[in-house]
Amino acid sequence: MKTNHTLAYTAHGPSSEKAKANLILLHGMGHTDAIAFHDLAAAIPNDVRTFALRGPIPFGQTSGTGYAWFEITPVASGPPQPNLEQERTSRASIGEFIDSCGTDLPLILMGFGQGAVLAAHLYLEHPEKMQLCVLGAARVMPHIRDQYPIGPAHRDVPLIWTHGKDDPILPFSAAQATAESLRQDSLEVTWLPHDGGHEWPDAANGVVSRRIRQMMGVGE
Repeated sequence: MKTNHTLAYTAHGPSSEKAKANLILLHGMGHTDAIAFHDLAAAIPNDVRTFALRGPIPFGQTSGTGYAWFEITPVASGPPQPNLEQERTSRASIGEFIDSCGTDLPLILMGFGQGAVLAAHLYLEHPEKMQLCVLGAARVMPHIRDQYPIGPAHRDVPLIWTHGKDDPILPFSAAQATAESLRQDSLEVTWLPHDGGHEWPDAANGVVSRRIRQMMGVGE
């Protein structure tokens, strides 16, 4: 486990000298960097250097101590409320980590669950920081969608989004509607629905891996 700025992380794959791209991986709520890499590694080509980041907030008991990027508080009526200040702080820290990777190699931002929420928000705020964004079981908070309107820089960054039709945590219908609205803004969105719940589907691995290799200019 290493630390860059304020975030702990683990690195996987080739050295920086041999890598053909960098990938920032963000885990889900209550998970860890190790869980995220275990679950999503099959989608990542071997010549990509992966930085699996760990959320700053201890949370849950998944495989020991899990972590979160921001807390969510249940309320008596209505949906749970995210801690928006923590979300902003985590988003800024991830952005700083991306900047520390430099611009010599293409960069992929990839997340699952709460990590995918942060990835989607960073995509909307700073599309210039990445060449590809990959989301698994994500949502976009309405105020973020309003705050960062789509511009020319977004159209240069493809988006891959997979989501379970039976996801009990992040509703499929909301995710599908957001993906469609991004398409209507002329973005390159690959929408990959699947029949599972809140999980990363095996069927997405090949699609993501091929798109990354295409981005790097590497054949199958």
